[in-house]
Amino acid sequence: MGGLPLPALGLFALAYSGLVLFALAHALKRAYPPRRAAWSAFGLSAAVHGGTVFLAEPERWVPLTLFWLVPHLLILPLLLLAARRQAGGQ
Repeated sequence: MGGLPLPALGLFALAYSGLVLFALAHALKRAYPPRRAAWSAFGLSAAVHGGTVFLAEPERWVPLTLFWLVPHLLILPLLLLAARRQAGGQ
């Protein structure tokens, strides 16, 4: 069978999602206020990752969607908290 064990795969997905969302939100802060940058980063990442799921076979769409969606939803509150702290500090 091979591959990563499920807990390691979950940690990878969580770390990847955090890196993508925080880096994208940081880049978007140059154009938008922190809260809007956070939501824009989430929307952009969701659109890109959601769209790439359909490149796989149809029977893998649900597992692949869950693979990116669950970690993104877990990171979103942290991203919004960081945005609120940044907006309050300005």
